[in-house]
Amino acid sequence: MEQRGTLVSVLVGMPQTRLMPETGKIDLRTASWTSGIYKTAASGPVWVGVGGMRGDGQADLKNHGGPDNVVLAYDTGHYAEWRAILNRPDLEWGSFGENFAVEGFSDDSVCIGDVWRVGDEVELQVSQPRQPCWKLARRIGDPRVVKHTMERGWGGWYLRVLKEGQVQAGMSIERIARPHAEWPVRAAVWLMYERKKDRARAAVLAGLPELSARWKEEILEG
Repeated sequence: MEQRGTLVSVLVGMPQTRLMPETGKIDLRTASWTSGIYKTAASGPVWVGVGGMRGDGQADLKNHGGPDNVVLAYDTGHYAEWRAILNRPDLEWGSFGENFAVEGFSDDSVCIGDVWRVGDEVELQVSQPRQPCWKLARRIGDPRVVKHTMERGWGGWYLRVLKEGQVQAGMSIERIARPHAEWPVRAAVWLMYERKKDRARAAVLAGLPELSARWKEEILEG
């Protein structure tokens, strides 16, 4: 069955160093922190290449970025519930650090290895789910958001670039291939959290050729 959706917003941002004020401290880490999680909506076309998106970058290159993790996509449909759960009616697209705010695709309807055509030329492939970390809590300003995201499996998903080109808000997204219908993003991320309890199934996931190198290594290391 075909799946179609819309690229609601394209968001980019370079790493920034920020200071967590004592009055709003939500963890015990150092106040100063650097991250590329702050994204701003692009007003026009943005080039998406194998090496990254123009105007976008990551601070922690050990855990983020690289050819398997060029684009982070997030379902705009989650935002209504997040605004209610977190009592944050001001949450806008990009609050979860995503590059693509999308409509018509979600963590339980997107599978590892899915190939998207965005507009007429760009082709992307789903490589892995996104696991939230403490930087998301600081970005949102609420320590509960990481736990809630993990419980719901709503971290979003990364895509690699198969065919480069320009993307822009309002473009159509069409799924043109699905090699692994048995591996929805939400199921994959939950397995990652529980991989030590089900090593056999984790090994199957690690064996998918479309899975990111970073995730393969983490699963095989246990």
